[in-house]
Amino acid sequence: MEGKTILKVLGGAAVVSTLFAFKKKNDFSKVIEQMTMDIRNVRKMRLSNGKLYLDIDIGFHNPTTYDMNIFTAGMIKVKQIKLMYKGVLIGNAFSSKTEFELPAKSNYLVTDIQVELLFLNIVDQFLKGGLDTNVDNYQIHTIVEALGKTWVVEQ
Repeated sequence: MEGKTILKVLGGAAVVSTLFAFKKKNDFSKVIEQMTMDIRNVRKMRLSNGKLYLDIDIGFHNPTTYDMNIFTAGMIKVKQIKLMYKGVLIGNAFSSKTEFELPAKSNYLVTDIQVELLFLNIVDQFLKGGLDTNVDNYQIHTIVEALGKTWVVEQ
């Protein structure tokens, strides 16, 4: 009889811990779903090895009450950034090094992101009036990895 009771207690504990883990993962997924980002700076357009590059800084904001850090749900890893100018894709940045924690109600600034510009789209933009450094004219779509999943975050 005693063995069955121990099995019931262990089984119940396993079910409760599994449900708790699913709830925690759901809570932390809210961080990614509600995270906002904005371009803080656009600068330093240059030509290197036959390619056009531009540097940008992006600020990430966590409006939730959940901390995304190594001790809770893990780090946020930026995989790819698509840069748009007035709705038109003008460049991409790929990264496997940009990993950061995002505590509750906080911001994190990723600086000096090197964006490779798409040459034909840039030429087209210059023919239509050029590019500027007004960050309101730029949008970003960012692919991040967190909680073992890949997410697309749009600004």
